[in-house]
Amino acid sequence: MKVFSHAAPLVWLAGMLVAGSAPAVQLVSNGPFVTNPGAHQTGADVSLAQDVTYVGYTALGFNAGPDYRLADDFTVPPGHYWTITSTQLFAYQTGGGDAPFTDARVIIWQGPPDLTGSIKKFDGTVSNNLVSSTPGAYRTAQSFGATMFSDTARRIHTLETAVTPLLLGPGTYFIDWQLKGPTPSAAVFTPPVSILGQPSTTFGSFARLKCPAGITDPEDECYGPTGQWIYFNNGTSSYVVDLPFVLFGTDVVDAIFKTGFEAPPATP
Repeated sequence: MKVFSHAAPLVWLAGMLVAGSAPAVQLVSNGPFVTNPGAHQTGADVSLAQDVTYVGYTALGFNAGPDYRLADDFTVPPGHYWTITSTQLFAYQTGGGDAPFTDARVIIWQGPPDLTGSIKKFDGTVSNNLVSSTPGAYRTAQSFGATMFSDTARRIHTLETAVTPLLLGPGTYFIDWQLKGPTPSAAVFTPPVSILGQPSTTFGSFARLKCPAGITDPEDECYGPTGQWIYFNNGTSSYVVDLPFVLFGTDVVDAIFKTGFEAPPATP
């Protein structure tokens, strides 16, 4: 499901990593959320919750703010060095329509965000990382019946966020985000990775949600674990899902790792 870019060769020069001035490319996409391209009556794409096909698959989205946080993992492959410069996140605010989102705070961790010893490689909580908010697909559900491809309550926005150029070596990392929509005090949601005919969209169950304080509804999955990161399923089902995000930047390959030896000099 994850899609990686082609990479430029890497050169070690006097102890420094040299990648040249390569343009930013897509480094990884964590999975799709559009299930029915162009199917909405407006001509827009549709992201469909399969809550009739899969009983209990009822989560239209997962809380991404303003009080909750979401996180999911990505891996820099062996021998690669990524410099991340921006991200795309995806979210909607019910009833928000085309009005733009107002705030995004992004953290990139080395290791899980709930593990003691994990390191913040980029801390975007100090200031707003949001660059743009572009309306796109609609999030709907099979159980909407006749309005499945006409409901307009949940317009998913593509949120471009800036990252101070961040060099990451091989290993596992997490991107962690918190968002505010057109109405900053109202809840916003990130749709899960969604694939028609596929109820589970992850094999590792690494996606996490951070619970805020003050949850009083016993039916809420955050009732009890105040301030903790928890794993989650899709609705009341047993199916686990990934969260969609895209990373952009440059990718270089350690030529020594790739070939097993250093290239000979051009002249003796």
